[in-house]
Amino acid sequence: MTAREPVVPEAEWGKFLRDSEEAIRRSAPREPSARERASGAGVDDTVGEVWCPEEPAAGPAWRQLDPAARVRRAARFLGLLTVLLVLLTLFRHAQPAVPSP
Repeated sequence: MTAREPVVPEAEWGKFLRDSEEAIRRSAPREPSARERASGAGVDDTVGEVWCPEEPAAGPAWRQLDPAARVRRAARFLGLLTVLLVLLTLFRHAQPAVPSP
């Protein structure tokens, strides 16, 4: 059983053989550059909604805090870390319940 070769018209085959790389480049569609797309030169084809934050962050940034507030924030973080480590240690050393006979 032989595989059938696709039938290509003679005119199409001749065009393929005559085309040069330059002719193909001239006839190919042009993709707009990123700069052109960003400037809005083309059609706006955005899919969905563009995300924009509706409100700023809840609290002040770390650099905007006074020294006392920095100490309180660092203490809260270290306290949370300590609690997590203690819980991890307790669960790690907890012995499984042994069923009684």
